[in-house]
Amino acid sequence: MFALVALAGLLPPAAFVAISWFQTVQQMNTLMARYASAVADRADQIFGTAESTLAGMSQTLPTRCSDETSQALRRTVFESIYFQEATLVVDGAVVCSSNSTGKSQQAITYRENRLVPDRGIHISAPVRLARERMVSIVIHYRAGDNAMFGLHLNPLLLGDPVRKYAAEDQITLAIERDDGTLLSQFGLIGDLPISQLPGNRLVVQGKRYPIRVTAVGSPAWLLHNWQQNALIFASLGLITSALLFLLLLYLWRHQLSGGGNVQDALADGQFHVYYQPMIDAATGACVGAESLLRWHHPQLGTVMPGTFIASAEQSGFIVTLTKWLMRRIVKDLATLLKENPGFHVSLNLSPQHFADPKLLADIKQIFGQKVAPTQIVFEVTEHELIMNEDNRALEVLKNMRALGARIAIDDFGSGYSSLKYLSQFPFDYLKIDKAFIDAIGTESITAGLVDTIVQIANQLKLKTVAEGVETPEQLSYLRRLKVDFVQGWLLSKALPADQFRTFVAANKSYLLGAGTSVDPRHA
Repeated sequence: MFALVALAGLLPPAAFVAISWFQTVQQMNTLMARYASAVADRADQIFGTAESTLAGMSQTLPTRCSDETSQALRRTVFESIYFQEATLVVDGAVVCSSNSTGKSQQAITYRENRLVPDRGIHISAPVRLARERMVSIVIHYRAGDNAMFGLHLNPLLLGDPVRKYAAEDQITLAIERDDGTLLSQFGLIGDLPISQLPGNRLVVQGKRYPIRVTAVGSPAWLLHNWQQNALIFASLGLITSALLFLLLLYLWRHQLSGGGNVQDALADGQFHVYYQPMIDAATGACVGAESLLRWHHPQLGTVMPGTFIASAEQSGFIVTLTKWLMRRIVKDLATLLKENPGFHVSLNLSPQHFADPKLLADIKQIFGQKVAPTQIVFEVTEHELIMNEDNRALEVLKNMRALGARIAIDDFGSGYSSLKYLSQFPFDYLKIDKAFIDAIGTESITAGLVDTIVQIANQLKLKTVAEGVETPEQLSYLRRLKVDFVQGWLLSKALPADQFRTFVAANKSYLLGAGTSVDPRHA
């Protein structure tokens, strides 16, 4: 883009370049502060849970490996989503563990795990135990007993809120003790320690424990985004540069939208809605539908949502597109929904919807008396909740619940996976991310996380939905876990409205009155 401006003989003024550089640096610093603060809060939360758990163990359990002690250690691990092992250490040796039924002692050779804190807890450096790197947390049991309890956790848990998004924004994050001992590092992980990485850096101190989180931004990201900002600022003072920028921006959006304009495509009738059947895992009943947008481009053929949704969100056109989707749902399924009061269909909300003051009025006006509010489920992702910095999303979702609609959290486990959101927001359904379903029956370390997610949902009284079920083995496993609803190619592909109505009619006797949530953006 700079080359085109140079050919036109229009170089941006130095003042605009300086301003754009300052803005880009501030943008990076804001991102680094947001990610580092989230990780620091997460670490304080986990270590706080560990300290209170260990304090309870030290007050109630004896310092010998009795059956009572073994059962208590196993119960501590089973009831937690953080801890993988609990141990009792006496005279520098593990005498009891939640992972072992025997009572033989095992001497601790790793010096870090032999340190006894004066008070509170000691957070040890990572050590490889079996196949996983662990952080060991120990607390002195009682003066004179020379005994302490320990809890082990995977250090990657400390970064679960933002690991995925930090990597996308090219930010490296490291969690260290105040003495400089590295506990965990993620993001753009390379061969160099974080102290030697080039780029802007920011440090956030833990509020409760002697830890700090260091964030380092990529110089490549900074340079790339500065170039874009510099062009924008220069165009403000030069009409020709402004016209060139708008042209390039149009071409860029044109490319992102799959070679055509989303607004024109909607006006030309190129958008269609497909419906993915939602199946009751226990009975095989079709109890709902997930609505999926398809763009039938006259030259490119079918364009999937991942190609055009981002462009629609960036331009703000996603609000108009969603209104159109709601009207199509009424047109396609109003009769079906009226005849089957327990049937559900749903659509996704983007961040732009939370800022739309007409959203609730549009929902009332479009669905009106044609579709019962309880038959509509609105779905949000974890990322949208993380990036929402005020309480607007919570307010909007509560108002939707007041109308009678249901709320679902999508792709659970792929982002923050914070219990805070599950407890604060009025969710009815929890959709398990396809990545966890794919891991079922494999040797992946995520294979067993489906069990934990289902347990969390059950404790919070949320209905569970498994996405992307593709094999009989996956379906059998999910049924054993008593997952409520399933969807995927094993059961049915997404169908046009007429074929979907035929599908439902063929299974009409199975309509039992349950339902689930949907995402119109995902294929």
